[in-house]
Order: sequence, then structure tokens, then C-alpha cells
Amino acid sequence: MEKENPQVALTEDEFMSLVSQAQNQDPDAMLKLLEFFEPEMLWHTRFIRMPQEDALQHMRLALIELFHPIILQ
Repeated sequence: MEKENPQVALTEDEFMSLVSQAQNQDPDAMLKLLEFFEPEMLWHTRFIRMPQEDALQHMRLALIELFHPIILQ
């Protein structure tokens, strides 16, 4: 039987606050968001045909790009 990882519990207001802080380049907020999504990302790596660590890194990068978009000038 699989063990459930205890997920970080956040209210909607706390989550939106973290997103806002991450968009303003707060590294601690970004780490908390990555930690929040980590169990879900680990579960999804089972369905991606590549090494688990590579799949996890791709998902982490996608989340970082989602919350911290690169602005080209």
C-alpha cells in the first residue's frame, strides 16, 4: 500500500498570497508553492515515459514559469 505524503495545508487566501509573492520574485513563496504541488507532481511522474527525476524537473520548471513569467523587453 502506498503511503500518503502529508500535503501542505493552505487556505485559498494563503495560496493566492503565495502566488502573488512568487510573481513578485519572492524565492521563499516559490519554494512553498513547489512544496505544495510536490505530492501531485510525484504522482503524475508515474505516467510520463522518462526517468522520474527528469519528469519532476520538467514539472517544477513549468510551475516556476507559470508563477514567474519571463518578461521580454
